[in-house]
Amino acid sequence: MLSEDNIEGKITDERFSRMSASYEEEQHTLESRVAELKALIVSEKERSANADSFLAIVRKYTDIQELSAEIIREFVEKVYVYQTERVAGYKVQRIRIVWNCIGEFDLPTKGQEKTA
Repeated sequence: MLSEDNIEGKITDERFSRMSASYEEEQHTLESRVAELKALIVSEKERSANADSFLAIVRKYTDIQELSAEIIREFVEKVYVYQTERVAGYKVQRIRIVWNCIGEFDLPTKGQEKTA
């Protein structure tokens, strides 16, 4: 052990102090990293559970014949409707949908699409 080596005179007090401080710093860094990783695991488990819940709703409605208020309430948490604007001579009204379980979802644009 480091302290025994110091007591027996195998390492100097100065060297013992530097090594001890280095070990303490490393210990704090590792403890911090463990806390970060635990938080990440909890977050990912929550995201997975939310995705599973959303997929359960999707599976429930695989053959929708008519869109009802009940179906919308199961899928949609919030809808934000923005003020109408004129763009290139057309009236345009932006909306933002926050889905139950998964939050907001943006469709990829042409530049973001993956190619096979």
